[in-house]
Order: sequence, then C-alpha cells, then structure tokens
Amino acid sequence: MIRKPLSFQHRLMLVILLTVLLPSVLLNFLTFSTIKTQMQEDAITWLKGITENSGRTMDSYIQLVKGITKNPEYDSTLMNIFEKHRFNTNGLYGYSFEEQVQINGWLSMLREMDNNIYAVNFVDLNGNRFHLGKDYVDINKEWINKTREYNGGSLVWPPEKLGNGETVFSVTRTIINPNSFHMTATIQLVFQLNFLTQTDNKNFLQHGDLLVLDRKDQVIFDLSGKWTGEKMNWDSQDQNFHVSYNSNLTGWRLVGTLPEDVLFQKVDYLRKWILLANIVFILLTMAIVYLLSYRITRPLWNLSRVMQQASKTNFIIDTISFKRRDEIGMITGSFNQMVRRIHNLIDTVTETERRRKRSEIEALQSQINPHFLYNTLSSITMQAELDENYKISDMSALLGKLLRYSIGSQEEWVEVRQECDYIRTYIRIMQYRFPLIQFDLHIDESVNHWLMIRLLIQPIVENAIIHGIVPKGKEGQVSIHVGVKEVEDGESRLFISVKDSGVGMDQHAVDETMERLKEYEAQPGGIGLQNVYNRIALSYEGDFQFVMQSKLGIGTWFYIEIPGRIGA
Repeated sequence: MIRKPLSFQHRLMLVILLTVLLPSVLLNFLTFSTIKTQMQEDAITWLKGITENSGRTMDSYIQLVKGITKNPEYDSTLMNIFEKHRFNTNGLYGYSFEEQVQINGWLSMLREMDNNIYAVNFVDLNGNRFHLGKDYVDINKEWINKTREYNGGSLVWPPEKLGNGETVFSVTRTIINPNSFHMTATIQLVFQLNFLTQTDNKNFLQHGDLLVLDRKDQVIFDLSGKWTGEKMNWDSQDQNFHVSYNSNLTGWRLVGTLPEDVLFQKVDYLRKWILLANIVFILLTMAIVYLLSYRITRPLWNLSRVMQQASKTNFIIDTISFKRRDEIGMITGSFNQMVRRIHNLIDTVTETERRRKRSEIEALQSQINPHFLYNTLSSITMQAELDENYKISDMSALLGKLLRYSIGSQEEWVEVRQECDYIRTYIRIMQYRFPLIQFDLHIDESVNHWLMIRLLIQPIVENAIIHGIVPKGKEGQVSIHVGVKEVEDGESRLFISVKDSGVGMDQHAVDETMERLKEYEAQPGGIGLQNVYNRIALSYEGDFQFVMQSKLGIGTWFYIEIPGRIGA
C-alpha cells in the first residue's frame, strides 16, 4: 500500500514547527542557562568589587593612620618635652602644667583628625601614659617593647573586640627625636574601620559577610561576629561564593562571602516565567503557522508552474516578467527591485569605505610631529634664559633630551654610553625634585660602546626613588654601577647594579614581587619594572640574571646580568 505523501501545506507546517518553534524553545532554555551563568559571573564581579574596594579603602586608611603617627616627630616643642623627661622618675607629676597642656593639645588634635579614631596614647620611656578618647587597653609593656623593636617603624595590630561589642584596630610607632635621634616616647592610635559595614549594599549586609584573616587563615574580624577567632575551612563553604583581597600593607586577607541561594532567587523566579511564556508561545505559534501555511501555499501552487518555465531559461530572474498583479507578481517585482537596490548599496558602501580610508590617511598625515614638542621646549628654554630663570631653562633643556631619547626614532639597541647619558639627564631632573637624594653613577669605560636595549636602567632608578627613598621621608642615596663581569668560560657579560638606601622590603614581599615578574604575561605599553623584565626576557631569550634583594629599613638592590654585545 502506497502511503499518500503529506500535502505541501502540512509539510510547511511541520518544517516551520521544527525550524522555528523547536529552536526557539531550545534557545529560551539556553538563554536561561546563559543568564544564570552570566548572573553568577556578575555576582562574583560585584562581590569582588565590594571586597577589593573595601580592602583598598582599609589599606588607604591604615596607611593614613600610619602617617598620622609620624606627625608628632615634626613638632620640636613636643620633642623637647619628651627629650627633657627621658629620665623622669617622678611620673606624671614630673611634667609641668604647661607641658601637660602641650601634650594634651597634641592628643586632642590627633583625636579630632578623623571620626573613626577611637583613642590616642602617648607613653614616655618611663611608662607614663597620656591618654585621650575611650579607654582601649590598660597600659602594658608588651606592645611597647614590640613597637620599639621596629626602631621608628609603624606596627599594625590585629583588631580586638571590646566588652561593649565594638571592634577596634591600632597602629603603634616609636617616636624618635629627629634632632637627637633618641627614642622619646611611643604613640598608640586606636581606630575603627566603620566603612567595612558597606552601608550602600543592603543586600550584602543582610546575607553576606566580610572577614579579615591573618596569615594563618585565622579570622580576626567579621561583620556577623560568628567567625571571629576561628580558622576558616573553605571546603565546607561550597554553598557560598567567596572572593579575597590580599593586603600587601598588613599581610591580612579580606574575604567577601555571599550564599548561592541568595544570588539565584531572581533566576528561579525568571525560570518560572520563561516556562509559562514558552507554553503560551507554543500554542500561539501552532495557530499562526496553520493560518499562514494555508495563505502561503495557495498562491505558491500557482506560481510553481511559472517557475518551472523560468528554470528552462537558466533562472535569469531579472528577465522574468509577470503581468499579473496578485501577490506573486508583487513579490517578483519587489525581489527584482531589491536586487537592483542591493547592487546600488554595494557600490555606495564601496565608495564610502574608499573615502573613509582616504580620510583616515589624511588625518594620520596631519598629526602633530614630535618635533613640535622639541621646538616648543626649545622656545621655553630660550625664553627662560632671556628672563634669567636658568633653573627652568636647564630643566626644559633636560626634558627635551629625555623626550628625544624616549620617543625618538632610535633603534631598540643602543650603546651603553647613550643609555648612561640618558640616566645622567634623568638624575639631574630628579635632583631638582628631590634635592636630598644623592646619586652615585659609576660606568666602566670598557663597556661604553657595548650594546644594550633602550630604557632599561631608568625604570629601575625611578622605582628606587619613588618606592624606596621617598617613602622614607628623609635623605637617601641611589648607587648605579654598570660594568663588565668575566665568567668561567672566558665570556664577558654586562652587569647593571642599582642600590638604594630606602625603606626596603621583607623577604616575603621580595619573593612575591619576583614571582609576579616571572609569571606576568607581556603586555604592550608602559616602561615600569614589569616592562623591563619582559623586554629583557624577550631580547636575551632567557640568557640573563635578574636578582632583587632587600632588607626592611635598609634598602633594595637590583642586579641584572646580560650577555656582552659589542657594537660595530
């Protein structure tokens, strides 16, 4: 028995249902899954933003508090009072009324610097305490002795929860008289980090939590108060999203957490509406498909005979002519018109693109030539000399040399002599800005004509100045040595040594810095320390040494050793 084939109308309905309805339903479910995934990514990004912003704010505020504890050293009157009573055995009674007024005035000023400051303590060398604010802890020698071990450096203490439920942090520092370099007293500044409550994120406050962990993953602070003192086991927190921010300033880790079910409440609600919409969509689609298939198949049946004749003439659509004025005639005429319109649009787009490219070339050709900058600096130099302002004249001339070397058309490889001349120019400019910094530049004459990559030394010197000497707040020295080193196989290698007497770093910070340098993928642009390391690695293909050593409070030393390359 021969089965009667489906009519064109029914086949069209089946095709539309399979090609439109089914993909649409699948697309809806895929869209829902994508939305859920995207919401999860957005939630993690949002949670990461809250955590990182809170962490950066915490670091900035602690850095500010550390700076505040340094302020008393700049008051000579206060220093003279504590210097005078270094060997006071009469306790607080040994201080005159005027001296106590002066000390209490400083306490009041420090206390009023910020609303988050909880209390301020001065403790002299004999254990006499001057206090302002809410009483934080009884005087004891443990924190004083530990603070004195840092020899003028600041010490950030873990938070403590008081009896009234408030959590406070503290920073201590030994005050050193800058005139006599004697230890005169110890300052303790107690403060609160109220911004960690994130008052602008109500949903986070209701369901999330912020935790501060020490280096051993011990919780030292959290918003909810239920984790303090415990060691976090993240394997048991798989129902929570959590992101962390590592503080290089304190060594703490700030962790933001949020339950997964809170994030997907809206997703579950949306899923129900999507299911209902799909059911309605299926019913409407089936009804519409039936009506459309009937209206479409009837005129197409009439058109098919004409198309069979057109196929005998190689289906040259432009030559098909219909005198009929029904829907098929209108479709054919519209199609022919559409083809012609497409051809015209292609020509128009081609011409527009050609004009756009020509405009871009003209715009590039009209860009300001870098020589305009050099000429402008030359004009400033001449005018400064006419006005007898030789310092501005000298700085403008030096800046012009830096620009010509930095953005000029020189090759990547330059002679050591050129690089060192650039460093000398850079040092002269830095001495205008930081007159207390001394520079010692020593170049072996034997390597003057050796080749090296451009802009290799300056970023390291700048790092030594900005991150080493300047934070120390007093005079310092940067020593630069470029010379030759003979290795065992008779090969001559070029070495570069940059040493500063700045604040330095502990070994943990040095190891983290070197690890970041080695794992970081090269990115375009920039002339920082990362860029120097990447360019050395690319230019010398692993045949180099890059050593960083540092001691906290003493300084940092960079040592680079690369193959010797003698110029022509």
